[in-house]
Amino acid sequence: MRFTAMVIFLSGHLSLLAGAVKDDPAPWKPCYLWYRYPANNWNEALPVGNGRMGAMVFGGVRSERLQLNEQTLWSGGPRNWNNSKAKDYLPLVRDAIFREKYKQADSLTKFMQGPYTESYLPMGDVIINYDNLSDSSAYARTLSLDSALSGVQFSSNGARYMRSVFASYPDKVIVFRNTCTKKGSISFTARLSSPLRYNSQRIAEGHIRLKGKCPSHIEPRYLLSIPDSKAIQYAKDDAGEGMNFDIDLLVRIKSGKIYSDSASITVENADECTFIISGATSYNGYDQSPGLSGTDPVAKAQGYLQGAEKYSYDQLLQRHLSDYHPLFSRFSIDLGESPDKNLSTDERLKRMNSVTDPELVSTIAQYGRYLLIAGSRPGGQPLNLKGIWNDRVRPEYSSNFCIDHDAQMFYYAAETGNLSETHMPFLDFIEGLAHNGRKTAAINYGMRGWCAHHNTDIWRQTGAAGNWGDGNPHWATWNMSGPWLCAHLFDHYLFTGDKSYLRKTAWPVMKGAAEFCRDWLIDNDKGSLMSVPSVSPENTFITERGDTGQVSINSTCDVALIKELYKNCILAMEILHIDSTFLLALKKDIQKLPAYGIGSGGQLLEWSKEWNPVDPSHRHLSHMYPLFPGSEISPVTTPELSAAAKKALSKREKTNCTWGFPLKAACWARTGEGDSAWLSWREQLRYVDSRSASSVNNYGLYPNLFNSDGPDVIMNGNGCATAVIVEMLVQSQAGFIQLLPALPQVFGKGSCRGIVARNGFVVNLDWEDHRLKKASIHSVLGNDCAIVTGKKPVVWYKHKP
Repeated sequence: MRFTAMVIFLSGHLSLLAGAVKDDPAPWKPCYLWYRYPANNWNEALPVGNGRMGAMVFGGVRSERLQLNEQTLWSGGPRNWNNSKAKDYLPLVRDAIFREKYKQADSLTKFMQGPYTESYLPMGDVIINYDNLSDSSAYARTLSLDSALSGVQFSSNGARYMRSVFASYPDKVIVFRNTCTKKGSISFTARLSSPLRYNSQRIAEGHIRLKGKCPSHIEPRYLLSIPDSKAIQYAKDDAGEGMNFDIDLLVRIKSGKIYSDSASITVENADECTFIISGATSYNGYDQSPGLSGTDPVAKAQGYLQGAEKYSYDQLLQRHLSDYHPLFSRFSIDLGESPDKNLSTDERLKRMNSVTDPELVSTIAQYGRYLLIAGSRPGGQPLNLKGIWNDRVRPEYSSNFCIDHDAQMFYYAAETGNLSETHMPFLDFIEGLAHNGRKTAAINYGMRGWCAHHNTDIWRQTGAAGNWGDGNPHWATWNMSGPWLCAHLFDHYLFTGDKSYLRKTAWPVMKGAAEFCRDWLIDNDKGSLMSVPSVSPENTFITERGDTGQVSINSTCDVALIKELYKNCILAMEILHIDSTFLLALKKDIQKLPAYGIGSGGQLLEWSKEWNPVDPSHRHLSHMYPLFPGSEISPVTTPELSAAAKKALSKREKTNCTWGFPLKAACWARTGEGDSAWLSWREQLRYVDSRSASSVNNYGLYPNLFNSDGPDVIMNGNGCATAVIVEMLVQSQAGFIQLLPALPQVFGKGSCRGIVARNGFVVNLDWEDHRLKKASIHSVLGNDCAIVTGKKPVVWYKHKP
């Protein structure tokens, strides 16, 4: 049963209606991207995905390319990334820090590192070359976020050609449809290829297969001194280490003729044509060698294909829509009419520097949700730095999971954006890290519990990456991802109220992370605990003497993460009525964690001393963690700390990467400063030329709205963009629901449906003239509700089912 409490605001008055009410729908507006030309490169192509396979659709006229990925296709396999010498160097590092020999400490931490992670890889391509097509006219390329359908339409030779692509989660395949208004007008040759080692074969008329092999190891792309010929390492034969994979292509036609050989499929004079693309890998779990003990990818891909080919195109499409649309339509947002709504997406993005386009902003917010549905489904892997889309054998940052913030950013709006299911792959991934991290905690540090460091991959690497001494200490040394990741586990409980999940899944992982922190922390004999070595992830400080350093004592980030972990563990134990001894220990320890430092200008400090960063525009805002994404600092409950956070944010006037802008905007939103949040966020909403190779001031969004990282793509900024708009409209982290806590002046009128608040509430909002006009709050769990709107005090509403 769905319980509901409905709150209505009219002319400044508040009344409450208890009982069951119908949802309050907003007017439906189509949500899509569209362009007047085919994609010139990958940064203009459009993504589709079914949670496992992804495709980038280029939309060419005379030729089409579908660039394929599968989320488990990685180089290498499980290996030993732990460093038994690390625990011998730990006391030496700590001693150097206590003596304020920070450079010496930095150097010593390099002996505590392990290998770099492995790389996420491209699977292959479907290349289609069409016959008898002259120059096109009336061209349009689209991606409907409402239906997850990518399409191309154009006129040529007196006929109208229509092509569409979708990735089906129910049927686990990618479907590509070709039709034309003129019979017998579809002729082409299609082939499969891959940038990895492969061979192809004919299976039947209209059916070909590509079988491939992944490298056993790939050196990261940022090791520029190592050429591809040495960096990309294959086993001596196909029976050796390295993922095996399979792509099956089946082509069905109406009328016309079809021929196949080992490399291609040729179609002549068809009325219509449907491609069904299936793929699979030998991945057999994060603890199994994919080359030596993997599963059969051919059998898996063939099974997916056989399951899908029994359906017609219309049936496949309907099954896809029946799965996708209920997920996407849970949340809608209307920020107002656009002055540029008749322009293409890239043209509108170019004008965002001078014209605010509220409909495009809404689309960008929904795009993050689209990518979550397309790339992160229950039972699968979480989104990596490029989601599930990648065309490079040596991708930027290995396209891995950076768990000192990047991986988490993609999921900040999973729960609030009404897509809790998409959070599950990340939560499952954390369980795997906790399993491997117990060995790392024991071997590297001689400690209980589990830990993981800055970088990881599909094999759940938990040791300190850095190539055994090449990595900078401010990221390689950091071992506090456990507390950060555990926040996602507990947040999932707070949103869903699932006590079984809390007891069976979240709590054991949370307790293990807390056990490690208890062993890691040092008592300073003055009643205070110290985290040492401690870093503010990826940032470098300047000491009073003018020296630079990376490791020190009690960074604000470390203190905030451990404090939040302990608080959540205490709440979990009280809810579950378990582990009373551990409960008392954590209650004692949390009192011994130091208070946050406040600088001479009243700003929240990043380190335990008032040091300045080497880069004043650094992208990471780790010291803002207790503000966002954490829950400790709020202008309502901790106004002094909130003021200190605002002053610290003001000192980071710029950022040195695109995703830093929405991150900073979300922090501003948590302080209640809507206009400051918008000024930061709009810096992300800038057009970046897809062909640009510059890494200087090349921040913004590519034409396909992928988040730019200089000349590359890192898509965590897409997920964080969704979080920004949600945090502007509804917040619930402080124990009550805030309505319109940070609404910018630029969005004076609008509505939103389906934002989820903690403790199981779904919120619908309408506002006008920058004031709340109407709100309904639906209690899914039957909980009581506390609300803050504007500067009003907390108002409690008792639920009456």
